[in-house]
Order: sequence, then structure tokens, then C-alpha cells
Amino acid sequence: MASTPQIKACIFDMDGLLLDTETIYSEVTNKILEPFGKTFPIETKLKMMGRDVRTATDILLNDLQLPLTFDEYNNQANELKQVYFRRSELMPGVEKLLRHLAKHSIPIAVATSSSKAMFAIKSERHGSVFDLFAGKITCGDDPAVKHAKPAPDIFQIAMQRLDGSLQPEDCLVFEDAANGVEAANSARMSSIWVHDMRFAADALAPPSCHGATERVVSLLEFDPEKYGLPPF
Repeated sequence: MASTPQIKACIFDMDGLLLDTETIYSEVTNKILEPFGKTFPIETKLKMMGRDVRTATDILLNDLQLPLTFDEYNNQANELKQVYFRRSELMPGVEKLLRHLAKHSIPIAVATSSSKAMFAIKSERHGSVFDLFAGKITCGDDPAVKHAKPAPDIFQIAMQRLDGSLQPEDCLVFEDAANGVEAANSARMSSIWVHDMRFAADALAPPSCHGATERVVSLLEFDPEKYGLPPF
């Protein structure tokens, strides 16, 4: 980094970043694809990650040329998600980092493309961790979010709801998806790309940082002191 950001607030994506839901998304998708003799390609998944439901589903239907409408696919997916997402687990390093930031009174927020209803299902087993956000949760179906990621709207709104005096340069965004990093860039915020190597098209290829301030492969690697935050 050319200069060290002095971060005052942190904004977190949820799917694949706080919760290990990307494996469940893949499981749900493959279950729907099975009758068509198809499997879920990693290249398609990478294009879908971080997108709103409509955009992500349209990508899937087009890439795999499925004979389903959006509503037909989405109805099947929602039935499965209602069951499968209730078993979502925290990603490594999440609880340690969130409790550390909360202990030091660093404002934290969630900015997720998931709907409010799906957020509730995914997070229900981890209430004590999500309580640390003190209600600062912005979901993709929030009326204030006019444009989905990779537009910057959701991060800008999350920042405003944390503290009206915050500026983009005060905020650090944590994302696992390229679309989310692009959204953070558009919001003029620093970003940490947490690159889950299970979803790398080629784990041996040198990874691009997609314009992120820093790339790590797990939140366990994140060093808050580098960003002017209290050290562990």
C-alpha cells in the first residue's frame, strides 16, 4: 500500500465472508441441475458471486441454457434454501475479528446482497455474533439500495447508517467476491479481498486482487494494525 489507511469503521459482506454459504449455494444449484444432467461450473459460480438474486440466476440460466424461467428456478431454489441455509457455519476468523472490533468500539456493519428474510435464516444459529452489529444490517432488498453490487449503493448506505460523519476513506470493506470489491472501489473505500481458494478457477494461477487494497485467503490472516485499527 502506498499509504496506510486510518480506518474508523468496517463493513462486511456476509455470504462466503462471514458465513460459509457459498458451499450451500453450490449444493442447492447442483440439486436443481441434476435432472437436466448438468453440474455447476466454477466459471459460472464466480460470475454469480456477490450478485443480487435476479442477476445471478439470469447468469446461471443463460450459461447453462436451462429450460426454466427465473420464477421456476427461484421457487425451487428458495424451497431448498429454507432448509439448507439454516446450517450455515461461521467462516474461520470471523468471531475473533468481530469481537475484537466490538471490544474496541470500532463501528461495524453488514452489507449483504441477501434479502432480509434470507439473512434471518442464514444467521439464526449465530445470534450472539450478529448481535455485535447492533442492528447495522443492510440487505439487498432494502428500499434504499437502488442498485445492486457492483454498484456502490449498499456500502454507501451502510456507512451512512453507521455514522453520518464517516467518509469513504474512513471505511474498510471485507469481501470475498470480485463484484463486491468492485463495489467497494466505486464507493472509494479501502477493501480486503478474502479469497476463498475453494472457489478459484485455477488455484495455481497468480490471483488478481481485483483492485482490492489487500488480498488474504482467510480472515485469520488479517492484521488490523496495518489499517490503524487496534492490534489483536
